[in-house]
Amino acid sequence: MHSTSLIADKEMAFSPETIFIDKSVADHPLTLKTLLQFPNTPVEYNITLDEAVQMIQKTSTDVFGAGKRNLILTRFKGSFLKKCPGISPGMVCCNYYVVNLFKNCIYDCSYCFLQDFLKNNPLLVAYVNVEDLLEELDRTFAAHPDRTFRVGTGELADSLALDEVIPYSQQLIPFFNQRANAVLELKTKSNCVKNLLTQNSTNNVIVSWSLNPQIIIDREEKGTPNLEQRLEAARLCANKGYKIGIHLDPIIIFQDWERAYHGMIEKIFEVLSPSQIEWISLGSFRYRRSLKKIINERHKNTRLFIGEHIASKDGKHRYLRSLRNEAYKNLRKLLKNVSADLNVYVCMETKEIWEGVTGKMPRCDETLDKFFDL
Repeated sequence: MHSTSLIADKEMAFSPETIFIDKSVADHPLTLKTLLQFPNTPVEYNITLDEAVQMIQKTSTDVFGAGKRNLILTRFKGSFLKKCPGISPGMVCCNYYVVNLFKNCIYDCSYCFLQDFLKNNPLLVAYVNVEDLLEELDRTFAAHPDRTFRVGTGELADSLALDEVIPYSQQLIPFFNQRANAVLELKTKSNCVKNLLTQNSTNNVIVSWSLNPQIIIDREEKGTPNLEQRLEAARLCANKGYKIGIHLDPIIIFQDWERAYHGMIEKIFEVLSPSQIEWISLGSFRYRRSLKKIINERHKNTRLFIGEHIASKDGKHRYLRSLRNEAYKNLRKLLKNVSADLNVYVCMETKEIWEGVTGKMPRCDETLDKFFDL
């Protein structure tokens, strides 16, 4: 039986060990609202991000793990809107823009690139100056009325894992619903969708879930909601009217992986109909060499590195091209057998992989053309 209790009762509770307040936002309304939720949490005022990081470095050997248990509220300086960093020489990218209101994540997935990317700045950072973001987006969208912007918030953090603590969605969703040339993607592993279910309009918002078989969730995605919880959250959002995105990424190849992924896909379509899904992306496990050492140190029982990996054109290590081709073709065929109308694409891959898996490039596919910039 479907029940919202899966959302209410099993969402991972987050309570920071310490909250650090940048003096520039001490009186900001979102700062004050956030502090009200944690009346018993120690608060350090008038501290910079660098000073907060130094405090964590002095007290923990696992600085990244300790950092994400401490929250700093601060102000983002500069331009929020950026091109997806996945744009690399030799790689196809889907014309994606990112904005970062959070930095770091309460979950602790073994494969997460943030372990390396944020190793010198590991705190859970929340930028409270949302008004500056909305002003910037308004100017940008208005200046390019003939261009469609696909904007995501899930690059350096999970888009929704802390939405009940700092409800960015309550400002972002109404804003995007009033823009004719912009789409917001909220990308998550969480089941924290209460705020989304209270919105009046869902026109320009896609809620996307990163999914893996339960065996991978148990082994490599520490602290995350299970597959059933994620799919139930997706069902609730779909029934509310949101379009749903599915990211099968990272695909991890292991013994009997085909059966595990096929079983997961069956579960997806027991809960969602193809007409409710806007797109499905496929991406393989990939990493920079510097991340491998960190993963092995922080996740002693990981099995990510079983098998051979080679460096790709963007410097990241991936499974052999033949294995990636096989996995993508296998899963794409299975998805297309469910519905030929499903939009299935590969993420952060070469043109050769694209052509090998789909037989064409994005510019030759009208359903995907608007998302790609080659």
